[in-house]
Parts: sequence; C-alpha cells; structure tokens
Amino acid sequence: MKGERAERRLAAVTLTTLCVVGMACMLAGCAGPATNAGDGSAAGTADGYDLNAHYSAELKQARAQLKEQGDGFAVGILEDGVITQAELAEVNDRIVQCLTDYGYAKDAIDMGELGSMSVHPPSGMTQEESSAWGGSVNQDLQTCETRDGARTIWQLASAVQANPNNDGADIRQTIVDCYVREGLVEQSYTVDDYDRDSREGTGPFSEARRADTGYRQKLEACG
Repeated sequence: MKGERAERRLAAVTLTTLCVVGMACMLAGCAGPATNAGDGSAAGTADGYDLNAHYSAELKQARAQLKEQGDGFAVGILEDGVITQAELAEVNDRIVQCLTDYGYAKDAIDMGELGSMSVHPPSGMTQEESSAWGGSVNQDLQTCETRDGARTIWQLASAVQANPNNDGADIRQTIVDCYVREGLVEQSYTVDDYDRDSREGTGPFSEARRADTGYRQKLEACG
C-alpha cells in the first residue's frame, strides 16, 4: 500500500490456471474490448469478450470452479461464454456495494476497467493510522474481489483483451515491449524487472511516476 490511496490492478493471467501473478500489480485498466482474433471469429466483440472460440478450456474450468464455490452470479455471466460490458458494470457495482458494506464511503471508491480500483482514505490520518488503514483495506479488497466470482470474471476478460487468439504468448513481454516503445522504461528493462516492480510498486508502477497524468495514460494504454 503506497501513497495516499489504496490502489489495485489485476496482473497478467496465467491462462491455464486462471491465477494472478502478483496481486498488487497495477496492470489492466485498458478501456474497451479486445480486437478481433484475426481468423474470422471475434474474441472481443463490440459489447464484450467472447470466450467461446479461443478460451473454451479456460471457460469450462472457470465454470466448474465457480459452481463448486457456489458463485451463482458469476456462473450466470459465463453461461453463454460472453462477458458483456453490462455484466462487467454489474460486477463493479457489486464490488462497490461490498466495500460500502465494510464501511467505506461510496464517493471514496473509484472503479476502473477490469479490476482496477482505488479507495481514498479519510482525511487527517497520522502515518501510523494510514498504515493500519492500508492493511485493513487491502484485506477487504481481497475479500470483495473473490465475492461473486469477480476476480475470475476480470481475469478471463483481461486474458481475451491482452491475447485474443490465446496463442501462448507471454503477455508480460508484450507489455514490457510497449513500455520500452513508449519510453516509459529503459531498453534493458526485462520481464523480471516488470514482475519485481509490479509486485513492489516500484519503477513504472511507483506513485511518483503515476502522478504524472501523461505517464500514467501511456502505462495503462500498454496493458
């Protein structure tokens, strides 16, 4: 937890297991659906993310896991294999409601795309109080992300967005290449550097750099 607010972004998805690489990664956040898959079947549609063509195995696995966990809401979203923008908006609404149930003010919660969010702390906190608050909000965020299967829905949509063809490409390398191309990091920057910085909130993920609007927009545009 760094800076003046708690901020969470989904990390790259390991497609076969639907796990998150580094829960504090400030990734995702790109607006809009993924582009066409390139073989005549659209992975990203005008209204959402179609998992049926290239993510059928991941879709089947997610459905089974969610049913076992009793997450009927998320199972319903995945019933037709398409995650729509309206469904994603409902997921966000449920996250906000979950956080307000924990006592956070609704106007202190900012929801972005595919799991990106920030929670602003009450004003006037001491450093010690701010640290304690940060630990508490992090736990509550994790609880709310798993409620109703929200994290799984975000992960699946993020996977389609980043790799429509599900061709086994390392999404992290694609993002690093974009960072280099945009001048956000040095040419020598590697996937290992990315993993470290996204986990620790350093490098391109530091609050100091993200305070610059132009820098932050380029960062988020890369993935």
